Formats: sequence, structure tokens, C-alpha cells
Amino acid sequence: MYYTTTGAYRRAKMIIDYVNIVLCAAVAVMAVVILFLRSNSGILFPVIFATGGTVNLLSGIKKILNRNMVPGWVLIGAAAVIYVLAFLCLGVVR
Repeated sequence: MYYTTTGAYRRAKMIIDYVNIVLCAAVAVMAVVILFLRSNSGILFPVIFATGGTVNLLSGIKKILNRNMVPGWVLIGAAAVIYVLAFLCLGVVR
């Protein structure tokens, strides 16, 4: 990853990228677990939704740091919708 900025913004963008990589890998692992443990994997659906919301939230923050305000706020709004879906899914699972 090549960044043209320096200092705190560069570090923040790098941290967001690394956290997104870890979260996407976690979603992939949870999806495989759901495939193999169908009957005992009900709680993983809301966790996957919340993880996806966090990925969108971090991507929106990164867009805002890059001065792309409209796409950043759209991603943050999408993250809010995904968090609501995760909450609703959690209510269905219980």
C-alpha cells in the first residue's frame, strides 16, 4: 500500500486497511463455520452482519480522511443500516 500522505493520516489509513483485512478474513472463517455447523451456528449471522457493518464504517472513515465526503457518509449510512439488520437478526436468533 502506497500512501501519498505522511504522519498521523498515513498511520490511520494503514491501521484501517489492516483492520479491514482482519475483519474480512474473520467473515470468511465464520462463513465456513456456518457451512459446516448448520444447526449450532445461529449466533454467527448477527456477528457476520456486525462485522460487515464495521468494515463499512471503517471504509467510510477512510473515505472521509481522503476528502471524499459523499461516498464516506454513504458508507457510514450503510453501516448504520447493517447494524440495525444485525440487531434485528439477533432478536430472531434468540
